[in-house]
Amino acid sequence: MEIQQLTNWTHFDKQNSERPIKFLVIHNFAYPVKKVLEIWAEMDISPHYLIDTKGKILQLVPEDKIAWHAGKSFWRGKNSLNASSIGIELHSPSFGQSPYPKPQIRSFIELATDIIKRYHIKPENILGHSDCSCDRKIDPGITFPWAEMAKYGIGIWPSAQTKARARGCVSSMLKRIGYDTTNEKAALLAFMRHFMPDQINKDDDIFKMEELLTEHIKNLKTPDAAVIKRLRLVASAYPSLRPLLAIGSTTNKCSVSNKKRKL
Repeated sequence: MEIQQLTNWTHFDKQNSERPIKFLVIHNFAYPVKKVLEIWAEMDISPHYLIDTKGKILQLVPEDKIAWHAGKSFWRGKNSLNASSIGIELHSPSFGQSPYPKPQIRSFIELATDIIKRYHIKPENILGHSDCSCDRKIDPGITFPWAEMAKYGIGIWPSAQTKARARGCVSSMLKRIGYDTTNEKAALLAFMRHFMPDQINKDDDIFKMEELLTEHIKNLKTPDAAVIKRLRLVASAYPSLRPLLAIGSTTNKCSVSNKKRKL
């Protein structure tokens, strides 16, 4: 695997860090690489790695340094994931609305599997930026191939054989998976973007995507049976959650599970 080093990049925490790496966070950007580096420099943003559409890998930040890529974030009880994560940015002019090129995906798989192996990152801790910052981010977008990635151990995807034994309301299932449910609509929309991308409308104007996020959240209705089924499948697929799956199986006091109430 060939990785080009960007040796003059200074936008990261320069203190040596012996922190445990527990998360891999996947992002995307729409501007050309040269332009986005200028923008990131102005905004003090920095992933560890960048992969362009041809599959070329550029490393901006050493892995033993804290990169500024996740920002305000939460996953499975952990806040501010920068200090415990590796960030990978993928160039996508459509902001993840059109399929990622095969050379780029091949490079991503090679890089991600290497990182996962070295740090023993659990599949349930491999996230899109939208998953851990669900009320403000949409990347890596609805065309990121999560189902394909799971075949390589990059994240989790429920198989056809998964038995959906999970019970409880929407909020409790989202929490079990790892989402911050402070804004339940945003968490559900992030879940659907990751696990039910066919339910999310495309928007060809990439510059409006983040502006429209609040409106998408506002208009999200109470989830239908298909969403509930997918939630249960995903919750059941998380190995570390299996001891919790029986919770709420006989009674359900969670108000948001009421079918007449909107999330």
